[in-house]
Amino acid sequence: MHIKIFYQTHLTEGQWSYINKVFFENDCRKRKYSLRSIFEAVLYILVGGCQWRMLPHDMPPWQDVYYFFRKWREEGHVEHILQRLVRKIRRKRGQHESPSVGALDSQSVKWGNRKSINGFDANKKVKGIKRHITVNPNGFPLGRIVTHAGVHDTKAIKQLCEQTHFGWERLDKLLIDRGYRGDVAVDIKKEFAINIEISNTPNGTKGFVPKPL
Repeated sequence: MHIKIFYQTHLTEGQWSYINKVFFENDCRKRKYSLRSIFEAVLYILVGGCQWRMLPHDMPPWQDVYYFFRKWREEGHVEHILQRLVRKIRRKRGQHESPSVGALDSQSVKWGNRKSINGFDANKKVKGIKRHITVNPNGFPLGRIVTHAGVHDTKAIKQLCEQTHFGWERLDKLLIDRGYRGDVAVDIKKEFAINIEISNTPNGTKGFVPKPL
């Protein structure tokens, strides 16, 4: 039977079969709302970036979706899913499942929820939060954290390196920009055995151009 896909975040039968088998151990318990529909609703939120209360009405209630999202995140399912999928895709591309090089950067964005973490990035002149992320050369996420915008990049890099150090066994080099100043390279090398390289991006050049410290 043909099933019409209404949202780009809906999963194919093969995709859901893999996710359910690997991460939920073929959980087929009867629920008012299926585990698959809840998982697809979480994907809709993560990809679209809308508020929980703005989930489409043909999806499970946002309260149920949020409950499972928090549960999966606290149990480590979110990290587990990301890591397994990155490793799977890299193997299919003929690459080693664990990258040896990554790139790290941050972005300050406005955040309207006053009850959440908020700060001021004096450099970017932005009040809100700061997103820190590490990616591999394919652009796949290796680690990420969110802080208030007032946290300097050099403070967050250690937390990111801790994630990547324990999650990716071959990672031994990180490319960063000049915003990460001070003795951060020495500290990271000593604590996590990860080499840090400053990367300049000349005008008209896409991506990182590494320049050793």
